Amino acid sequence: MKWLFRSIALILCVFIGVCILGAFMPAQQRVDASVVLDSDVLSVYEIISDLRSYPEWAGVGGPDSEWVFGGADVEAGQTAAWQAGENFGSLEILQTDPGRFVLVKTIGRLGEQEISLALSEAETGANFLIEAKRDLGGFPYLSRVASLRQKAATRQALVRATEGLAQMVEP
Repeated sequence: MKWLFRSIALILCVFIGVCILGAFMPAQQRVDASVVLDSDVLSVYEIISDLRSYPEWAGVGGPDSEWVFGGADVEAGQTAAWQAGENFGSLEILQTDPGRFVLVKTIGRLGEQEISLALSEAETGANFLIEAKRDLGGFPYLSRVASLRQKAATRQALVRATEGLAQMVEP
């Protein structure tokens, strides 16, 4: 009988320890990737501000995904949803500033997040920065600890997106 109480006490201590650890972690997670593209800023902006181009360069959904597009025809207000087997998600362009940035809300297997796609002039083309920001929730702070696993997957997705965009804009 003592082993049962010890097991319960150990589980409770681990739970409390994880909650305390999570309380000291940031409430948001930010992950980014960047690349210098061999293209002008406005050409890159035309691609990143059109959700219909995302299956080609962003790596969202994978190669076998089915897409549905809706909302506005250009810039802010565009929506898209994708499904590949049991995986599914959606995208929505929330805000744009021509030649400077696009703000996209995504929902998918990595949860809900905002993706900022920023552009600036470079000596030999365009600087492209992609940043994912996710709110991690509050008490009991378990999602903050679990986000450590998601951070690596998010970074890989952003790097794939920068590589895909670089291939798409190559002259």
